[in-house]
Amino acid sequence: MKAWAFVAAALVMAVCTVLGTVLLPVLSVTDIAMVYLVAVGLVASRTGRAPSVFAAVLSVALFDFFFVPPRFTFAVSDLHYVVTFAVMFGCALVIRWLAERIRSDAVAQRELHQGTAALYPMSGELLTAEDVGQAAQVIARHVRLAFAADVAVLLREAGGRLAPPAGAAPGLALDDADRALADRAFGTWQAVGLGTEDTPSARAIFVALVGTHGRLGVLAVRPDDPQRLRDVTTQWLLQTFAGQAALALERAVRRHAA
Repeated sequence: MKAWAFVAAALVMAVCTVLGTVLLPVLSVTDIAMVYLVAVGLVASRTGRAPSVFAAVLSVALFDFFFVPPRFTFAVSDLHYVVTFAVMFGCALVIRWLAERIRSDAVAQRELHQGTAALYPMSGELLTAEDVGQAAQVIARHVRLAFAADVAVLLREAGGRLAPPAGAAPGLALDDADRALADRAFGTWQAVGLGTEDTPSARAIFVALVGTHGRLGVLAVRPDDPQRLRDVTTQWLLQTFAGQAALALERAVRRHAA
């Protein structure tokens, strides 16, 4: 987290302290505590976890020092204020958690909307693909655009080896470890690699391409930002792309066979 977020949190708490000092003749100490809580909510809605916790701790410290008798000391004359501190800190953490949850849900919804919108053009282009190689090219291009990633479409050859279809660019370069994961994804019919339970630290995710008549191959995706594919919504969207891709490749294979 950048330092500016902590500086901003400190400035917001400073403003609350000045405001509380000005309003102290007309507000109770409890009212001023509420002002700090509102400020912590503002910080939580605009920054990350660490600055929000920092703001929560700072708000309790400033409230104690400037407004709790005896003022301008961290000593507490009334133990009831200890409960107030605990409630303030707990509420601040809850506000931070809610703000983070809302922010995370908003990001997930935006990702889902953008990804779904990108799925329609791919489906339209795949309907006009003349062969398997062209279909693979269309799939790789749209997945690359939707997920900001390097992509490889691998189909099972007659000997059982997974390789890019004839007429398609090689795409993402795979080493021996990547090929082992691709084979495992194909063999288990499951996604493996980055963000999954199977080898989550891998540099790419490998999703089995499963059509109506079985497995055709594997979609390999290595994102520019690995954290992006650790999100459940993004993985679900990638599975949707893989499902559409598998159906299109299956149609292309049947058309070529005919």
